[in-house]
Amino acid sequence: MTTRFFLDRVESGRVVLSRADSHHLLRVMRAAPGTPFIALAGGVAYDCVLEAVEDGLACGRVVGSRPATGEPRIRIALFQGLAKGEKMEFVIQHGTELGIAEFIPVAAARSVVKLDAKKAADRTERWQRIAREAAEQSRRGAVPRVSAPVTWKEAVAGIAGFDLALVPWEEGGEPLKAVLEAHPDALSYALFIGPEGGLTADEVALARAAGAIPVTLGPRILRTETAPLAAAAAILYARGEMG
Repeated sequence: MTTRFFLDRVESGRVVLSRADSHHLLRVMRAAPGTPFIALAGGVAYDCVLEAVEDGLACGRVVGSRPATGEPRIRIALFQGLAKGEKMEFVIQHGTELGIAEFIPVAAARSVVKLDAKKAADRTERWQRIAREAAEQSRRGAVPRVSAPVTWKEAVAGIAGFDLALVPWEEGGEPLKAVLEAHPDALSYALFIGPEGGLTADEVALARAAGAIPVTLGPRILRTETAPLAAAAAILYARGEMG
């Protein structure tokens, strides 16, 4: 399998990998001049061959290009309530593999995790790195964006920018299947998930007032790290994105 790397851009038919990616290609993969690899940028997959190593950085020459594959036809943005421990990392890693396009951490009323500006910046950088690694592993065509944490009020303010906004809630809602069937042409989805302890009635009411639809994922209570993956998989399956 040809190794894939994400770049911000490709210029003049030449690519230069980052120091971390160069280390992976040169030391881990033991690439030599002429070794093929793929660089992805701007929705394009560039077929490259390793040409030289300059100051420890792998430099490649573009020999072909084509539209990048691996991206769903629909776009899912996950507004995930801040959760404890490694749960956020789990959601970002596996959500990237599934096809989620954007992750927006949300400081909800019942979020135990409290992040100051410095911790929020450090966590966001780490989460973005996890998304990048998962995108490379899962052969995505683009790296999902991980934004800095926002408040619940800030999160629901963006609902108008989506075709369909869904709030899975353990207290009840419309069946997810029925809602998806009622909106067959939706291409962009906002998915709101509560932290441990779930969302409050006031938070759900605020989202509903902004246009979101509370939904149920069935009779079982799912954990905060399980619910977004189950909901995203269901949406992708309903839209023909799961094979």
